[in-house]
Amino acid sequence: DAWHAAGLPVELDRVETNFVQLDTSRLGLSQSETIAALRDVGVLLSPTLGDTHIRAVTHLDLDDGDIDRAIDLVPDALGAHVHA
Repeated sequence: DAWHAAGLPVELDRVETNFVQLDTSRLGLSQSETIAALRDVGVLLSPTLGDTHIRAVTHLDLDDGDIDRAIDLVPDALGAHVHA
């Protein structure tokens, strides 16, 4: 919800588990460009659903602070590509 509110192309109707998908084509970036930009700020996401989607997955070793940091870091890292 926070990424969607920040203007990221999160498909909320597809979030049913701990997987959150972002459509990189709606950012004007390739999947690999988006993954690299996020990796540069310490957020690791992975490719999914073909060439235009990436996914974020919560994991047992992540805590609420990690989630809060990702909520802030991802829109900041993608900057001008986010449509708030």
